[in-house]
Amino acid sequence: MPTPNPDPERTPDEEARLFYERLEQTGQLADVKEGEDTSALPARVTHVRYPDGTVKRIRFTGPGFR
Repeated sequence: MPTPNPDPERTPDEEARLFYERLEQTGQLADVKEGEDTSALPARVTHVRYPDGTVKRIRFTGPGFR
């Protein structure tokens, strides 16, 4: 069963946009080129955005977590 959306005013697209904005504000989202070595990015970067707009999670840790 799908989980009901807790705020019926928000669409899934808006939720995603807000999530990505928060990642950008905290330095957890970095723009990269296709094929770029993401292992050289700072540890706080948990997600990357490719030129086509695709966002992928690359790590499961952020600032202060191990």
